[in-house]
Amino acid sequence: MFSYLKVIGMGNQEGLYRFKLLMVLEALFAGVYISLTRGLFVIFLVSIGYMVEGISFVVLVSSFASLVIASVIYKRPSFLMRRVKFKLVFFHALERITWFFIPLIRHSLAVSLIYSLYMVFSSVLSIFLSFAIYGLLNEVEIKDITAKRSAVMGISNIIGYGIGIFLLAFLPHENKFVSIFSLGTLLGLFSTVLISFVDVSSLERTGFPSRAEQPEKVFSASFFFVILLLSGNLFGIVWTPYLMNELRGADFIAASMSLSGTLASITASLVWSKRSFKALRLGLVLNALGPLLVWFVPVPEYHIGVSVFTSFTFTAANFIGTFLFARYNEWFGAVKSSILLVIISNLAQLVSAPIGMAFGSNYGLAFSILFLAKALAMVLAAIFIPEVAVIREDVARTYSRILYKNSVVGYRVAVEVSRETILGVFRILALSIVLATLYLIYRTLLLLIT
Repeated sequence: MFSYLKVIGMGNQEGLYRFKLLMVLEALFAGVYISLTRGLFVIFLVSIGYMVEGISFVVLVSSFASLVIASVIYKRPSFLMRRVKFKLVFFHALERITWFFIPLIRHSLAVSLIYSLYMVFSSVLSIFLSFAIYGLLNEVEIKDITAKRSAVMGISNIIGYGIGIFLLAFLPHENKFVSIFSLGTLLGLFSTVLISFVDVSSLERTGFPSRAEQPEKVFSASFFFVILLLSGNLFGIVWTPYLMNELRGADFIAASMSLSGTLASITASLVWSKRSFKALRLGLVLNALGPLLVWFVPVPEYHIGVSVFTSFTFTAANFIGTFLFARYNEWFGAVKSSILLVIISNLAQLVSAPIGMAFGSNYGLAFSILFLAKALAMVLAAIFIPEVAVIREDVARTYSRILYKNSVVGYRVAVEVSRETILGVFRILALSIVLATLYLIYRTLLLLIT
């Protein structure tokens, strides 16, 4: 393991400070860009006639494409360790430029394809950003930079959502999203300029362990994080259509809800960043109440307050997953940690999309599923993650090993059964082709002879 300053690759505290400053400034400009583009994307889809099913389809296609790309990189991590700076800046710029084209189309499949392209670029970019942070910093500094980036991005999100709400309210309906997304893209490219000054040269020499020392911990944390993010993604898919279509809330109210949630997340980042895992568990428990509050509050304007509560508590729950990987990074490795975090995010989106498509506009069922998903995340953390568990850590560690080993055995059995099933299908298909061919030959000969 490299020493702390050697890993940072700049040799002194000044280099460390410069790296952290550039990463925080990048987040500052990125926050405005994200709030004006991806932050308003669901509102854009609803405004052009999309229901929950259509939004879910777009998320399904894009998350599947992103998951495939991230999985390929996970299997071939050497992609990360060559020309790191060039790839970081290249995908950073491509992600932003994609938003120029999204508001110009209306067809469901076309929207899905362009947004999928954006998600692929975003996934690769997220891997490189995480790789830079996890590869150059230790656990304490990872927590620090994560909290600061989150808080600064929240501040710039407020500016972005404020601009977005103003433009949504006063621009002509026909062209407002073209103007908003284009403005977001231009502001986002400023963060690309800033990221081009980051020194990541030492990452070219980064290695990665051949196997994880404690795979059961990574598995339990990943399982928890997928369920938690799944509930968050599903919330995003359902809440805005419910507010605008069922409760008849205006689009600027939906944007105001995002704004208030962002305000809450800034405060939450500062409040929760220094807390222990046991304290973060409280936020996880409270966050499970979010879907029930949304369902039982009938006034659209009151949902702005509900958004404050859900964002504040979700930040704590999200920090559990992020901080666990910061701790595991020392022996799991920066390369695999950064890629796995993106895979977890994409997998959560992929699973949430068909659920959204399945229940459609059955909002009662949707919020019930959301509550159950958040409750499941709470149970997983309380029993299977030693750092967060309500039971003794050694007992939680034992349960984590049992969960991991049973999952591995179940996976291998499923793979073997699937393999035998596929082979069986091919054997039957081959036999059918042979029999059909023999019958064809027989009929042909019979016709010729007679």
